[in-house]
Amino acid sequence: MIVTDKEYFLENKLLEKLDLMVKRLGGTDDCVVTIDGDEGMGKTNIASAICYYIAYNTKRVYNVDNIFFDLDKLINYASKTKEQIIHWDEAALGGLSTQWWKQNQGKFMQLLMIARKKKHFIVMCIPKFNYLREYFFVDRSIALIHVYARQNLHKGRFFYFTKRKKEALFEYWKRRRVRLYIKFKSFGGTFPKAMEKIFSPEELAKYEGKKDYAIISLAAPEKVDKNLQRLKELELKMYTLPGITQKKMAEHFGIREDSMSKRKIRLQNELNKIPIPID
Repeated sequence: MIVTDKEYFLENKLLEKLDLMVKRLGGTDDCVVTIDGDEGMGKTNIASAICYYIAYNTKRVYNVDNIFFDLDKLINYASKTKEQIIHWDEAALGGLSTQWWKQNQGKFMQLLMIARKKKHFIVMCIPKFNYLREYFFVDRSIALIHVYARQNLHKGRFFYFTKRKKEALFEYWKRRRVRLYIKFKSFGGTFPKAMEKIFSPEELAKYEGKKDYAIISLAAPEKVDKNLQRLKELELKMYTLPGITQKKMAEHFGIREDSMSKRKIRLQNELNKIPIPID
């Protein structure tokens, strides 16, 4: 069916579920929807289509400012507002490691506690559903939407999972360590390239700018760590330069000779923990 003033297509079965979410938001509840799938399969597109549909039917606002890449900024926004559409777009940052997800589960708990009190509608785009703890995925998320490409060629496909089906999928994952989406899906369908209809060219440019900034910010600490590692490696090489004794080096740095020895040992230990070769 063609929906909203932006005139894009959504499957009728999906619309039935979204309409139930609209009714839920009219009461005292929040709504959390999880979207997962491989990078480039369209998580951001279907998330935008869903968020705009909910906004249109609840008279809420959804634009590029409602899309977040930084979890801390998202939590800050959620805590200071109420009854908002919030789109967490990890999809654009698909390189986030499983370790990152483990370290930030506490922040997700904080976000979901805020969402319940503030009656937010939250869509979380993540690589794999099992990155989230069972409580977040099974108990707090009202639905899972898995996006994929049919025969690994035809993008724009999805499976929808109700709370019951989602729980069965998670239990199967815990037992077998296999994500068998097709076995537990409630229904499936197709979705459009909705972003091009929902956002103006200027808004899309703003979105890309926010995404680029997030990617650069994400990579910056790694780059700093790598450069610091290089400096440590170069400093360690100084201790083996021919013709320069440890005493002369200590005099050059203005420290005691025994301090130079301790410094060398500390550097060796640090470099052994995180080896990064010089290109």
